Amino acid sequence: MKVAIVSKSDRNGGGASRVAEDLAIWLNDAGHPTDHFVAYNFKEPLPFQHSVYGGGDKIKLCKKIHRVTKKFGFPELLPVEYWFNLSQILDDYDVVHFHDLYTAISPATLALASRRKPTFFTVHDCSAFTGGCLYPMGCEKFTSNCHNCPQLPHGGWKNKLRDRTREIQAIKRWVAEQFHIRYIFPSHWMLQQAEQALKFRVLPIVIPNGLDLKPFPAVKKVEAKISLGVPVNRKVIAISAHVLDDPRKGVKYAIKALQSVRDLSPLVLVVGLCKDELRQALEGLDIKQMGYISDPNLLAQVYSAADLMLFCTLADNLPLTVLEAMAASTPIVGFSTGGVPEIIQTGNNGILVEPTNQEALNQALRQALVSINLEAMGQQARRDVENNFSKAACVEKHLQIYQNFDPSLSNQLKSSLFEVKA
Repeated sequence: MKVAIVSKSDRNGGGASRVAEDLAIWLNDAGHPTDHFVAYNFKEPLPFQHSVYGGGDKIKLCKKIHRVTKKFGFPELLPVEYWFNLSQILDDYDVVHFHDLYTAISPATLALASRRKPTFFTVHDCSAFTGGCLYPMGCEKFTSNCHNCPQLPHGGWKNKLRDRTREIQAIKRWVAEQFHIRYIFPSHWMLQQAEQALKFRVLPIVIPNGLDLKPFPAVKKVEAKISLGVPVNRKVIAISAHVLDDPRKGVKYAIKALQSVRDLSPLVLVVGLCKDELRQALEGLDIKQMGYISDPNLLAQVYSAADLMLFCTLADNLPLTVLEAMAASTPIVGFSTGGVPEIIQTGNNGILVEPTNQEALNQALRQALVSINLEAMGQQARRDVENNFSKAACVEKHLQIYQNFDPSLSNQLKSSLFEVKA
């Protein structure tokens, strides 16, 4: 089986694209030739990675067209990546699997691809069924019709002067309802959110993210602490986010919780881009700044050195950060939001409390540091990743849905608003 995977970027562009790249690597390793088509490269491309826009001047042209339509409030309206490249190469593949489209790929490209090949779309955030925002953050307009977007005036995700969220969402609804695309959701929570906005022509499915455990050997906490020069006799707390001052990550709640246990003298490992404002907020705490870590082996070492991870996201799908901490035998303390409760069970492999409940979070953190057997929780967390979120299980589930796709479901529509010849 030959697979084409399409995503916004390579793994350095965010968690969704990392999932896409990992899946491409794993499928190739399993003997299924797979190419990964990306819009943006943030590192040296792997041998099987190519531009989704094609080569040469096509790349600049496609990006320019997307920029122009964005100025009119319609980001990624036209399926230029299909017209200029994908339409010419799809016959070389048995299936095509899309991941994150936001800022790079038109939803109409999904529709056009589905007329040619079995097409799959893994939904990593809410932009697949909203007018454009990654997470509504309490706004419920997406369940009826997006309009007057509350995120738009504050510089959010597209042109500030034109609110076309209703029309953009309508296009995404049309694609899901009219075309034979198998939507894949990493969490049941994300599927439930999508079902409030979309009607699916093909029954959607949940496939959790997988994790390669090779960079996460089972090591003792003491050994990991020594390797990082961390005192072995102190409790170590990790906090992590790609950008730590992102409001959605809830870091302000984590900081207040950390300040509430200063009397216990924990050491805080800060993983991510730590700005001056954050450093000031952590004043009085003993911190060790690790910066942004792209090396999975170093990341595993850092997480292994932590006795627990404080993860206070206010909205997330099935975060890789949580799986990575669990793989390092590190339990989680944080909020019961998004898909996190599908990974963490309180009292078993971590502690979750009501979102934004600062007092409950403070108490949970103190309880974990003082009276809970964190080592036992961490060992259970590791077993849960091995049993439920392994690389092997992820690959097997994807191959099953690829191979079981019913050719009779191929969309037989003969005309399309977006169909043109390159």
